[in-house]
Amino acid sequence: MAHAGTEARSVTGQRVSYGHAAAGVGAGQLKPVGDDDDEDGKGKCPKKCHPGPPGPPGPRGRSDGIDSALATPTGALGPVKYIALAQGNGPTFVRDPSSVAPNAFWHDLSSLTGYPGNVTDVSLTAVPTTNTLHITLRTLTGQVVQTTCLVTVNATWPGICSAFVNSTPPL
Repeated sequence: MAHAGTEARSVTGQRVSYGHAAAGVGAGQLKPVGDDDDEDGKGKCPKKCHPGPPGPPGPRGRSDGIDSALATPTGALGPVKYIALAQGNGPTFVRDPSSVAPNAFWHDLSSLTGYPGNVTDVSLTAVPTTNTLHITLRTLTGQVVQTTCLVTVNATWPGICSAFVNSTPPL
């Protein structure tokens, strides 16, 4: 159907005609230009077009989490900032700045019993009265697990942590 009138862009990538009423559109209503394929009957797409095949999947979004907490390890003069990083592709690390050589600052928790893998988020909570660090993880499938670690200066990670316990809520 040919349309005469003024044309403008009202939404990025969409043209709208003004000053006429197309077939099936009441006076004063706007109709997008080029949206009349189902009316022309010239082989483009009679009545309703069928969707084409799906395109290839897009790139995977970031699926890692990070958190931090202040805790005072046994033997320390003051609080220490612990940082946890869940990388989404396997391990979860905790950074313990009180570690001394040959211990590295970053410690992998994936060898603990009950570690679920595919962790997408991590949360840290420090309990100052017990020098305990609670580490809660969430997986790609929604599983929630938790471990507790008794923090001391130059600790041997992950040996200071308990096994992971499943805390997944009913879904």
